[in-house]
Amino acid sequence: MTENRIQLTHFLETAGKKHYFTKLEPDQAIDTSLTTRFKIDTYTELMLTITSLIRTSIAILRSEEYNSGNDAALLLEMAKNLLPDDEMELLDDLYSIL
Repeated sequence: MTENRIQLTHFLETAGKKHYFTKLEPDQAIDTSLTTRFKIDTYTELMLTITSLIRTSIAILRSEEYNSGNDAALLLEMAKNLLPDDEMELLDDLYSIL
Protein backbone atom coordinates (compact mmCIF):
# COMPACT_ATOMS: atom_id res chain seq x y z
CA MET A 1 0.00 0.00 0.00
CA THR A 2 2.84 2.43 0.81
CA GLU A 3 4.45 1.80 -2.60
CA ASN A 4 1.12 2.63 -4.29
CA ARG A 5 0.89 5.90 -2.35
CA ILE A 6 4.43 6.83 -3.31
CA GLN A 7 3.67 6.12 -6.97
CA LEU A 8 0.39 8.05 -6.79
CA THR A 9 2.09 11.02 -5.10
CA HIS A 10 4.83 10.98 -7.74
CA PHE A 11 2.22 10.78 -10.50
CA LEU A 12 0.22 13.72 -9.09
CA GLU A 13 3.35 15.83 -8.70
CA THR A 14 4.43 15.04 -12.26
CA ALA A 15 0.94 15.75 -13.63
CA GLY A 16 0.86 19.06 -11.74
CA LYS A 17 4.14 20.21 -13.33
CA LYS A 18 3.08 19.47 -16.89
CA HIS A 19 0.36 21.19 -18.85
CA TYR A 20 -2.25 18.48 -19.19
CA PHE A 21 -5.91 19.01 -20.02
CA THR A 22 -5.25 21.92 -22.33
CA LYS A 23 -7.70 21.14 -25.13
CA LEU A 24 -10.82 21.86 -23.07
CA GLU A 25 -10.46 25.16 -21.26
CA PRO A 26 -13.02 26.89 -19.04
CA ASP A 27 -15.26 29.33 -20.90
CA GLN A 28 -13.76 32.79 -20.42
CA ALA A 29 -14.66 36.26 -21.63
CA ILE A 30 -14.06 36.68 -25.34
CA ASP A 31 -11.23 39.06 -26.15
CA THR A 32 -10.50 40.84 -29.40
CA SER A 33 -8.35 38.10 -30.92
CA LEU A 34 -9.58 36.04 -33.84
CA THR A 35 -9.98 32.45 -32.65
CA THR A 36 -12.36 29.64 -33.30
CA ARG A 37 -13.63 27.68 -30.35
CA PHE A 38 -15.72 24.58 -30.10
CA LYS A 39 -17.99 24.27 -27.11
CA ILE A 40 -17.38 20.73 -25.93
CA ASP A 41 -18.37 19.63 -22.44
CA THR A 42 -16.42 16.40 -21.94
CA TYR A 43 -13.51 14.44 -23.33
CA THR A 44 -15.99 11.79 -24.47
CA GLU A 45 -17.77 14.41 -26.57
CA LEU A 46 -14.38 15.57 -27.87
CA MET A 47 -13.48 12.05 -29.00
CA LEU A 48 -16.91 11.60 -30.64
CA THR A 49 -16.41 14.90 -32.50
CA ILE A 50 -12.98 13.83 -33.73
CA THR A 51 -14.33 10.44 -34.81
CA SER A 52 -17.16 12.13 -36.70
CA LEU A 53 -14.73 14.44 -38.54
CA ILE A 54 -12.58 11.48 -39.56
CA ARG A 55 -15.55 9.37 -40.70
CA THR A 56 -16.91 12.26 -42.76
CA SER A 57 -13.50 12.76 -44.35
CA ILE A 58 -13.30 9.08 -45.24
CA ALA A 59 -16.77 9.23 -46.81
CA ILE A 60 -15.76 12.28 -48.87
CA LEU A 61 -12.57 10.61 -50.05
CA ARG A 62 -14.42 7.41 -51.02
CA SER A 63 -17.13 9.27 -52.93
CA GLU A 64 -16.62 9.04 -56.67
CA GLU A 65 -19.09 11.78 -57.47
CA TYR A 66 -17.53 14.27 -55.09
CA ASN A 67 -14.01 15.14 -56.18
CA SER A 68 -12.86 17.62 -53.54
CA GLY A 69 -10.07 16.38 -51.35
CA ASN A 70 -9.76 19.93 -49.98
CA ASP A 71 -12.86 19.49 -47.81
CA ALA A 72 -11.60 16.19 -46.47
CA ALA A 73 -8.17 17.70 -45.79
CA LEU A 74 -9.76 20.58 -43.87
CA LEU A 75 -11.83 18.18 -41.73
CA LEU A 76 -8.80 16.01 -41.04
CA GLU A 77 -6.77 19.08 -40.05
CA MET A 78 -9.53 20.06 -37.61
CA ALA A 79 -9.54 16.55 -36.16
CA LYS A 80 -5.76 16.61 -35.79
CA ASN A 81 -5.89 19.93 -33.95
CA LEU A 82 -8.55 18.62 -31.58
CA LEU A 83 -6.58 15.53 -30.54
CA PRO A 84 -5.74 15.76 -26.82
CA ASP A 85 -2.01 15.04 -27.13
CA ASP A 86 -1.05 16.08 -23.60
CA GLU A 87 -3.80 13.99 -22.10
CA MET A 88 -2.58 10.91 -23.95
CA GLU A 89 0.84 11.39 -22.32
CA LEU A 90 -0.90 11.59 -18.95
CA LEU A 91 -2.74 8.34 -19.66
CA ASP A 92 0.58 6.67 -20.55
CA ASP A 93 2.02 7.81 -17.21
CA LEU A 94 -1.04 6.55 -15.36
CA TYR A 95 -0.94 3.23 -17.20
CA SER A 96 2.71 2.71 -16.26
CA ILE A 97 1.80 3.17 -12.59
CA LEU A 98 -1.09 0.76 -12.74
